[in-house]
Amino acid sequence: MLRFRPWLGTALCVVGFVVSAYAAETKEELKQLDTLEGYNQLPGEKTIKKEMENVPNQPIETIIVFSEAKPTSGAAPLTVAFTVDPPQNVSNPTYTWQFGDGGATSTGQSVAHTFAKPGIYKVMLKVTSPAGDLGLDEQRIKVTLARLGARDQLSKLERLPFQERVEKLSLFLSAQAQVR
Repeated sequence: MLRFRPWLGTALCVVGFVVSAYAAETKEELKQLDTLEGYNQLPGEKTIKKEMENVPNQPIETIIVFSEAKPTSGAAPLTVAFTVDPPQNVSNPTYTWQFGDGGATSTGQSVAHTFAKPGIYKVMLKVTSPAGDLGLDEQRIKVTLARLGARDQLSKLERLPFQERVEKLSLFLSAQAQVR
């Protein structure tokens, strides 16, 4: 005689629901993952999942590359020095830097670049060997607005109507008093 156990059917339904709920990533989860990984900071970048799907169309990296940028953030115009450690067991590597601001590329193991406008820039380094080996690295550079000095702020006040000038000047002076 076969007995039907109602709890067994319920348990199978619950397990099936839990497994299917975790099997597929939702769009919201992908957005959260992109946010945590920093991929949402630059417009036009793809999600991680789309990048993974397109891997067969990309060259395979065979050189391990470590680059460094100093400083990685600051006020515009910001001049950043980029360096790369020479890859091991690679003779005569070629270094190509793309700075992500629409300017010209640079070549060399150590380069400097000035970012004129505020924004977050993705700097790409491509290292190639005469044998065709490839290595890639990237740095993120954050450029902010320059803080105006007291003289610049006062010259802007001179162009305002009198009442607005008095209000802004009192706010400016109270802020300067708090700094000291």
